[in-house]
Amino acid sequence: MDIATIIGLIFGLALVFFGMSEPGSISPPETFFNLRGLAIVLGGTLAATLVNYPLKNVIGMLKVSLQAFANNKGAQNPMEMIAELGTYSDQARKKGLHSLENFLEGIENHYLQMGLANAILEKDSKKLENFLDNELNSMIDRHANGQEIFYNMGSYAPAFGLLGTVMGLILMMTRQAGTSSVDSYATGAQDSMSALLGGMGIALVTTFYGVLLANLLFIPIAGKLKTRSDEEVHSLKIIKAGILSIHSKEHPLIMREKLLTFVDKDTRKNDKPAGE
Repeated sequence: MDIATIIGLIFGLALVFFGMSEPGSISPPETFFNLRGLAIVLGGTLAATLVNYPLKNVIGMLKVSLQAFANNKGAQNPMEMIAELGTYSDQARKKGLHSLENFLEGIENHYLQMGLANAILEKDSKKLENFLDNELNSMIDRHANGQEIFYNMGSYAPAFGLLGTVMGLILMMTRQAGTSSVDSYATGAQDSMSALLGGMGIALVTTFYGVLLANLLFIPIAGKLKTRSDEEVHSLKIIKAGILSIHSKEHPLIMREKLLTFVDKDTRKNDKPAGE
């Protein structure tokens, strides 16, 4: 599990509950809990998402959202990856590219496995690079689609929250107009004002739900997915450069220096053996 996501959600909800609570109380008033308003926001957001995207994309969104709460398996330790690529480079220089076939089944990273398999078969380095680029761009597009859905949900939720508020105000004003004429002037005006203020508070709850869901759930999840995608793309770029170096039979030391340009200085220092 990704601890940062869990802590962020819990901390955010705790602050919201603290802000909702009245002085001297730790529990928020019942006014903030309105199932009809929540249904308008969540239902409207889901409905707009279904209108905008195919059903399979919306269903896949649920699976994608879980990635925001799980550790990023797609992004490997860059130094470990460079060391692994160095092993393959050394093997290819000594025994040829075809000797790498013995390693393919044990490779967990699908992009690396597929890239090395094509490097063994493909003689043209340009075609190999195009293949690796196409696979990388395809993955980026898939990730971008998932991020886009959550970003759009983050824009739909406040809009439906405002819609719920407008609906509540319309109903409230209509009822007030119908009941104020039968009340006496003194008591009726006071009761009417109390009912008006109470109804307005309930109506504004839907806007509260929309803003809360957009800024604490939908948009942050989209941002977390983008961060995860960027980390994975960075890892795959290292793999791509390594595969092309192996294919062109560069010396493992030259390849290592080339791949280290993808790694920040602090990571390089921490990876150096003691006494080096």
